[in-house]
Amino acid sequence: MATLARTPSGVPAPIPSGPNDRTQPFAEVSRTRLTYVMLFRVGLVTLLLASALIAEVGAPSETTTSPVVGTLLGLIVATYALTIAFALVLKRARNVSVLAALQVGSDLVLTTMLVHLTGRGESAFAFMYIIVIVGAAFVLGRIALAAASLAIALYLVDGIVGVGSGVPVRALVRSLAVNAVAFAATGALATRLAAELRRAGEHLVSQGVILRDLAALHEDVIRGLTSGLVTIGTDGRVLTFNTAAAEIVGRRPGDAVGRPIAEVMPGLSALQATIGDGALRRGEIAQLVARGDGVKEQRTLGVSLSPLVDSRGQVLGRIVNFQDLTELRRMEAAVQRAEQLAAVGRLAAGIAHEIRNPLAAISGSIELLSQTQTGEGARENRELMSIVIREVERLNGLITELLEFARPRSMETQRLDAAATMAEMLRVFENDKRLGGARVELLADDAVEVDADPAQLRQVVWNLLRNAAEAAPDQPIVVEVRGNGAFVKLTVRDRGPGISEEHRARLFEPFFSTKEGGTGLGLATVHRIIEEHKGSVEIDCPTGGGTAITVRLPRAR
Repeated sequence: MATLARTPSGVPAPIPSGPNDRTQPFAEVSRTRLTYVMLFRVGLVTLLLASALIAEVGAPSETTTSPVVGTLLGLIVATYALTIAFALVLKRARNVSVLAALQVGSDLVLTTMLVHLTGRGESAFAFMYIIVIVGAAFVLGRIALAAASLAIALYLVDGIVGVGSGVPVRALVRSLAVNAVAFAATGALATRLAAELRRAGEHLVSQGVILRDLAALHEDVIRGLTSGLVTIGTDGRVLTFNTAAAEIVGRRPGDAVGRPIAEVMPGLSALQATIGDGALRRGEIAQLVARGDGVKEQRTLGVSLSPLVDSRGQVLGRIVNFQDLTELRRMEAAVQRAEQLAAVGRLAAGIAHEIRNPLAAISGSIELLSQTQTGEGARENRELMSIVIREVERLNGLITELLEFARPRSMETQRLDAAATMAEMLRVFENDKRLGGARVELLADDAVEVDADPAQLRQVVWNLLRNAAEAAPDQPIVVEVRGNGAFVKLTVRDRGPGISEEHRARLFEPFFSTKEGGTGLGLATVHRIIEEHKGSVEIDCPTGGGTAITVRLPRAR
């Protein structure tokens, strides 16, 4: 089965123009056909030359060379000379039709001379006129009638002049009449065939143009798709791979075509194995994609599979259409998280004050009791009461965090130099004795500004630094501040054990914590503050270990 040539992206390439393409000048078509006629003439003349030489060699040695053979050799040499001359002129000729007419005329003259030398009306080479007429029809179309008329005239004049040369008049007239009728019929038939050939060529040209337009439309449609389109053969190898597919999976189209789908898209290969020969209209797979910085990230792709069939209904493989749903799934998770936070906020606002007031009463009562303790066991009682007071203070701090999370104060944004603000916060953080002298390395770009609330931004950075210090107490923390187009990227990296995929999906949920004794409100508060600043938070755990939390904030205009 014939197949179309394909571009590196797998899209069928446009059909190349042929010799009958309407985009080519008519002269190019005639030039090609005239070249074929010249090559045929050379072959025929070479055959005549070989026949003359064989006849000369086969003659007795005492016999002298016949004048006719010598003249025939001269005609053959003249034919070679004219062919060479026409070939040289053909390369530079602008009007190919005139050159073709001259060549047909010279062929008729040479044929007449050949017929004249070999018996005139009774010559065995009278059929050469028919070859010349067919050649004229092939090159010039309707001019074949004029060529047939001229051939008849030359043949009859030469035959009539030869009357009385020893040939019976009746036989000569019969030969002249039969050949003349044959020339006329050949001219008419060749003209008709030339017209049919021209019409077939025009039809072929129009069909070629339609096919090229369809191929171009097909290529434009596939190139303009925003979703990935892949076709797979029955052997599991990629047949086509459009530009959108290459962008989604982070590959070049030329690198994917011809390779097994299991190497290009492992998740798709696994999904295809689960459905066998059936058609899956919608499914989702996870695909690891290399970003521009070389880091691989997992993307969620929505995939549909359908059979790839030919015009006879035979299955040739699979058609795969997919889209990147990563951002959509992130938005859905963000909406779900926002709903959860709103529910937590309503709950916190309703019970926080109810809990705080009894806690204040308990704390005050315990302090009074501790001051009145005397006698035996007073010291032990005061120690127990101090534990109660400490736990009450811890609960009070938790309630304070819950209230801040549930009822955040209004933002008071200022224009901040991100690098200078970060350096100031890091100095305070490194001097905090509760963190055991954590070490922080700052990598920052100059002239990077953001519009943010200073207090809330400090709260975000403090939470991230404290989590990093607790994850790897003896390892330095790396903080990067980079300008990235319309955003400012703030990244905090630690060298701790990392976070599992299961826990990573729940880190921003309130009251979810992987630390013993953690409240689970730190990262939830960070996420809320960054969302209020129209930014985003991403968590990445490289294969080498550690955790990198990246905060993106809109750059100051």
